[in-house]
Amino acid sequence: MKNYPNFKIVLSVFALMFLLIAQSSFAQGTGKLKGSSAEERANFQTEWMKEKLHLDSTQVQKVKDINLKYALKNEPIMKSSDGKLTKFRQLKANQTEKEAELKRVFSKEQFKQYEVIKDELQDKMKEKMRNQ
Repeated sequence: MKNYPNFKIVLSVFALMFLLIAQSSFAQGTGKLKGSSAEERANFQTEWMKEKLHLDSTQVQKVKDINLKYALKNEPIMKSSDGKLTKFRQLKANQTEKEAELKRVFSKEQFKQYEVIKDELQDKMKEKMRNQ
């Protein structure tokens, strides 16, 4: 990896894009999300969060609205011809905003669990990228 100074940036871009698109466990796979609409991705994320974080019905609706807002906001970025670093910066900024909104909806325990799962997914994605 020493021969690739931008490897960390590229790896981070892929990890962030993966989290933004799927935020799902590797057991479920991501194949069914390929070519999906922003609405489908938002619904998938909402169901995933509902299951993993045990959201109540009020939280589910708020989370669904947040997920859809950012799925729609991220779609043109992901489809753009901009460079990976530009996309990464835009997606990361959107993810930071999204997480601030989610934090207001989740309980402290739910947000901690969300961060733990997110970190685990990033680690798995990094490992998967290294093995390719």
